[in-house]
Amino acid sequence: MKNFTKILCVALALVMALSVASCSLSKQYAYQKDGVELPIGVYVYYLYSSYNEAQALAQQSDLYDSATGKYDGKKSFLKIEITDEDGNTAVAENWIVDKAKEKLQNAVAIETKYKELGCTVDEAELDQAKTYIQQAYWDKSLKSVLEPCGVSFDSFFMAEYTINIAEKNAAFKAEYGEGGPSAVSTADMTDYFTKNYTSYKHFSANLYTSADNGQTDTTTATTTSNNTPLSEEEIAKYTSAFDGYATDISNGGKFEDASKKYMEDFNVTEDPTTANVEIIDENTTDELLKTIKEMKDGQAMTVTIGDDDTTKQLYLVYREPIENQIDAYINNADQSATVLQSMKGEDFDALLKKLAEDLKVEPSSACNNYKPSIFETKKK
Repeated sequence: MKNFTKILCVALALVMALSVASCSLSKQYAYQKDGVELPIGVYVYYLYSSYNEAQALAQQSDLYDSATGKYDGKKSFLKIEITDEDGNTAVAENWIVDKAKEKLQNAVAIETKYKELGCTVDEAELDQAKTYIQQAYWDKSLKSVLEPCGVSFDSFFMAEYTINIAEKNAAFKAEYGEGGPSAVSTADMTDYFTKNYTSYKHFSANLYTSADNGQTDTTTATTTSNNTPLSEEEIAKYTSAFDGYATDISNGGKFEDASKKYMEDFNVTEDPTTANVEIIDENTTDELLKTIKEMKDGQAMTVTIGDDDTTKQLYLVYREPIENQIDAYINNADQSATVLQSMKGEDFDALLKKLAEDLKVEPSSACNNYKPSIFETKKK
């Protein structure tokens, strides 16, 4: 009887041990609810990306010594305070954990919205992206960093591409595209496009000449040059020609004809035209864009830009009526998708944030086993 009891105890102990081992070897999730399952590796990757963001912020701190690579005399930046672009200040390791949680919440919201709208992604395109990303990023550098921390390629790809790019784009299109809950009409998109986008074209001429000075820039391994201002007569020739081109365009002529005339007048062999359609930032510091922003549709003018006589360039600038681009941007599927993203991108992010709040998304207890310091431990 005693032997039987001893054997029974050993057997029970073995069962318990196997049970514990089974639990520890079972797949862990960062979030698992209502059909949304994110493996723990997704959270660890978000922790890693947040770690890198925090490190960049820490290196902007007065406590950072670029000569030694230390923060207030220490190798680690995790205990120092950092301030992000939104003005939030926190101890770095706390900021990282909060940011990783925020990214996980966003991922859950995307997955939820994606499923709610019945979206699908092109599996062939997904496989193509997977092959490229694995070869270009994972195998070359990220694998050696992330695998020791518990991040598989599948978790990395899910976090970085499947959710944040493929599924988010699909959900966005389903939300605001034709037939979606927040569908945007062609008329509304056209109105947004014409009020916010600017179409412009320009070409330029250097008002200086450059000559190789025989010196090599050791930081870029390129040959440097000396710039010499053109003579007053040469500058006057360019200025007169460019003023004439601007007048012709403003009187109804075509920009393309002015560009061809410039090439003939100054023996230019390649088309010098730069053309773009974009939203110009209200606070842009680019002198050319500032000039274009202040122009009227249909206006052409010349402008000289440069800090001194050895860097000045003369531009012929034309602000094209934005209506000329409606067909190319609103009636073209690829371009209209870009306009729609510009128009509703921030709204969609706000929608996802509200959804995450409504879902009360919290990382699983398994996430508590991973701290920002893991990325410093694995470096050693």
